Amino acid sequence: MKKRAKQREANGKAEGKGQLYDQLSLNEIKELALVKPGSEEEIELKRREAYIERPAQKLLRNLLESGKKAEILPTYDPSSSFRYETVESVFDENVSPAKAEEFLERLCHLEILRKSFFDTVSACPVCGSTCITLHYSCPGCTSRHIIKTGLTEHIPCGNIEERDKYIQGHRMPTCPKCGTRLVEGEYRDMGLWYVCKECGEKFEHPHLDVTCRKCDNKFKVETGIIREISKYALNPDREQEIRQNVTSLESIHKLLTELDFSVEMPASATGEKSGIQHKFSLIAKKKFGGRENIVAVDHAVGDVDVSVSPLILYIYKISEVRVDLPIFVAIPKLGETARRIAQGYNILVIEGIPKEKERLAMLNDEIQKRLSERTMISEGEIVHQWIFRKGKKVDVWRNGRGKFVKGEHYRSQMSLQKLPLTQSLSNPQLHAEPEPKKTRLMQRIKKAIKRKSNHKEKQ
Repeated sequence: MKKRAKQREANGKAEGKGQLYDQLSLNEIKELALVKPGSEEEIELKRREAYIERPAQKLLRNLLESGKKAEILPTYDPSSSFRYETVESVFDENVSPAKAEEFLERLCHLEILRKSFFDTVSACPVCGSTCITLHYSCPGCTSRHIIKTGLTEHIPCGNIEERDKYIQGHRMPTCPKCGTRLVEGEYRDMGLWYVCKECGEKFEHPHLDVTCRKCDNKFKVETGIIREISKYALNPDREQEIRQNVTSLESIHKLLTELDFSVEMPASATGEKSGIQHKFSLIAKKKFGGRENIVAVDHAVGDVDVSVSPLILYIYKISEVRVDLPIFVAIPKLGETARRIAQGYNILVIEGIPKEKERLAMLNDEIQKRLSERTMISEGEIVHQWIFRKGKKVDVWRNGRGKFVKGEHYRSQMSLQKLPLTQSLSNPQLHAEPEPKKTRLMQRIKKAIKRKSNHKEKQ
């Protein structure tokens, strides 16, 4: 794709400044829109698609608002092991902890997030779950019915018993074996030991075994696997890019909302030919009379400028979906080749993030102007477009079937621009398409024969 873009750039420079646009065929658009699996273009494409996903936008916005040291930390839930609750909350529907972790790993693969070490835990060697329980057992009879207690030795008689037994039934500590009261210097604590309640065995080191509460697998501590638990944060190398992608459309969203559009951001639409679910940064809809007008917005961020690739993908999407006003936002600006292509498709290009009042006002006027140029008539619609022929900008009109029609048959260009979008033309004669040339020729021949016959009768 980059080679094709460079080739078009070179051709454009060779042809000189006279060429104002570049228009591609549908086959070229499809070829450029499809990238090879695993290529840099595919990763860039998937990263752009991730930026316009609603969960990703919510998560990234939360991290940006929380400051540079913001991190996504896991919490432990006994029923489901470690989970990332802050990530689960950004989804509109309930998602499993596994899906939330998979979402984080995908953002890391796309270099939007960066993960680092948080902790290591033991996990089941069969299913990998960390929902496990540790059990002590007697090394003699393997019973789990054991207690942990302190042992005391009575030195004169050599009795070793649990501490509690030296005070049971006595006011003063007394040896349960010889009945002698304990005197300082004649007993000693032997530390903590384990006592089996089944066989009475006393031992210092019990056997350990583990049970997985998810798959009921029983295994030794030595055979368990070690699982690393990660924490996540924004990739500092892409922080500016992330900030631009997350905040770039807020002003446009607000502007379209003020124009009474219903705005969905991000949004998707199904291709009429392919059936593919196309993702857009923003789709806005508003009804004028009985017809719904659609504004579709995509955006892309580049280091110096935005290349041809994201624009080609956008053109392919709007060729599949009915769009009344296509808008492409390029941050910081659109490349020269991409700009010529956008002009060829009459796409409204916005460079940078429009924040200033004057710029937003100009954008407001431009959006309303372009939408007002679509005029409804009784049985179809006449659409005013600008196209380029031999490097010159030409005003043309298309009917509801996409065919070119002559402007004088539907009033002048100026009078059409003055009509509001909801107003239809009332003169039914203006709706009829011009008669074919063959029909008009036959009518002239018939009139000529009739005049000749009348002339002979008079003679």
